[in-house]
Amino acid sequence: MNEIVALSGAEEDIFSHYCDQEEREPGRSDLLAADIAHLYGLLAQNPFMGSRHDSHSRKVILRRWSLGIYYTVEGNRNMIVAVQHLQQDPKKIRAILKARRPG
Repeated sequence: MNEIVALSGAEEDIFSHYCDQEEREPGRSDLLAADIAHLYGLLAQNPFMGSRHDSHSRKVILRRWSLGIYYTVEGNRNMIVAVQHLQQDPKKIRAILKARRPG
């Protein structure tokens, strides 16, 4: 089973989405948090379940929220790099992933 590590940028993304949902409807953010926790559990058991996004990362989708979770598999760790809304320009998502890529 892989360890799930959310990098600081991904944590900021999640917090932003969490706040947006809570603002829309109190308590809705708890559903988002539960869905993310469930997906993290699946990723821990199946690190390669996400589709290949580019040469560096994989992507899984939280369909209810239209969110893409972008991650890399590094040994026994899944490094969550970004959590982005999928209705934005794909170029913006690529730029975010590139900026957060180590090295």
